[in-house]
Amino acid sequence: MSAKKWICQTDRSHIYNEATDDYFCPQCPANGDIGILILESVSPSHVSLTSPVNGQRFNEGSTITIVVDATVANGSISRVEIYDRDKKIDEATTPPYTFNYQNVSQGGHSLTARVWDSRGASVISDAVNVSVVKVPGEEVGLSVILMDASSSMTDPAFEGSPLTRVRLVATSAAHGIFDLQRMQNNPNAYVAAFKFDDRVELMFMESVAHLINRFDKDVNKFSNYIYDELYKMQQGTDINQALMHAHTFVSKFLSHELSDFPVNKYKIMMQRILKYASADSVSIANIRVLIYTDGMQYDAIGSKVLRSNPFVQYPIEGLNHDIVIGAFFGKENDEGCKELKSLLSRCPIHDEVQFFLFDDPGKISSLKYLFRMASGASGFCPKCLEKELNR
Repeated sequence: MSAKKWICQTDRSHIYNEATDDYFCPQCPANGDIGILILESVSPSHVSLTSPVNGQRFNEGSTITIVVDATVANGSISRVEIYDRDKKIDEATTPPYTFNYQNVSQGGHSLTARVWDSRGASVISDAVNVSVVKVPGEEVGLSVILMDASSSMTDPAFEGSPLTRVRLVATSAAHGIFDLQRMQNNPNAYVAAFKFDDRVELMFMESVAHLINRFDKDVNKFSNYIYDELYKMQQGTDINQALMHAHTFVSKFLSHELSDFPVNKYKIMMQRILKYASADSVSIANIRVLIYTDGMQYDAIGSKVLRSNPFVQYPIEGLNHDIVIGAFFGKENDEGCKELKSLLSRCPIHDEVQFFLFDDPGKISSLKYLFRMASGASGFCPKCLEKELNR
């Protein structure tokens, strides 16, 4: 219900229940101004949470987005505060009054908002009660490997060697993934491998343990399977489409919307890392995307425009770092190398670009370990790989 207030027309934060005898604002002269008081209808201060709704449930690890609707009767909004019971969790001084409540503990939570006006008065919203529940099922990690199957991958890997790039990659990938059988949690490490030229097709989406058993623990059999799959394509090199495909896939994985994922009930495996040049640690999801190529962007209609990294341009809820790792077969001054490197972020642990260059036969010994690191979702950059080489 609105009320009648005398409001100064020069400074509307000057509000009175009663007018002065001369109907001039008594505060304005101190500022060298003159203000006239006009009687107006004023709505009372109000604050409420429009999201979440009462009784809503969230999975453990989810971010709770809190949206507040607030108005004040006197003056202007000074700040809006958010509380979980008696604990203040955030505040904002400018609209929109939207807050992301992260790392919320399991159990019940009573959320309220408090709005303060410029005159020091405040009102508190009704409580919205929500609950955070433990996600049933096992913890899983995910590696997405984007494997270049364009025609140039059938060229020799290095001068003086008949070994093709596609054979080199198939062998290294197979050995790297099989090497993870020593991991204690390899049944919970999942690999989704996509081959791409100017198309993108899923080759397999399985746990490391299942892959090893499906190929009878024979790494050569697995290597030949990858080689045969890659050899079927041999058209352009659509990096844009491959990365967007991976972005959609990871987004659906995080939101449990992959209908054909081998596990029905799962929660995301997390790991704690020590951030570069900081004493702070942060929890990150055990998810990686590895893309390798040997050329420039070239799609089915001949476009050579390489778009921005979608994981940076369109952040996915649940990821707090760019998870894309890139590898290039060729020379450092190749345009394709420069293009791919420009898409990539810096490792949160070592502050190095998440990029690997294979321009010399002497570096190939580490290719297997790059696939192992990516498949195990355990690192990001060359310095992370050094640890893999010593495992």
